[in-house]
Amino acid sequence: MTTTYDSASAQNRRLAFASQVLPALAYTSAIFYGGLIRLGALPEVGFVATDKLLHALAFGGLAALLARAAHWLLPGFGMRRKVLVGALGSSFLGLLLEICQAFTSYRSADPLDWLADTIGAIVMVLALLAIVPRFRPANG
Repeated sequence: MTTTYDSASAQNRRLAFASQVLPALAYTSAIFYGGLIRLGALPEVGFVATDKLLHALAFGGLAALLARAAHWLLPGFGMRRKVLVGALGSSFLGLLLEICQAFTSYRSADPLDWLADTIGAIVMVLALLAIVPRFRPANG
């Protein structure tokens, strides 16, 4: 027999999962979809700073969402470890996307894209560590 408390607790866990973890999964899916779809012929222009900036912004956002998911999934971790999980996860997914692109005939893998992904993730987690308040137990 399920009590009202157990039912409410299960509902709260589902809601928390949907608001804390699913955004990171959806964002990751969108990045991989955008990174692996077939695009029309693009002009060859060599190194494009705006492309690298977009990579940094996209994977910085992913790092923040992964850190948020880690906050819920890893409650025993401290803030620094949670944002580190976000940065490492974002960088790893950037690498994985470049590897996937290497196996397509219509996309090209670029190590500089992965570098931009990683830099974006690092900048984001440094910003998170600087602006997110650290909650400490009250003395007393």
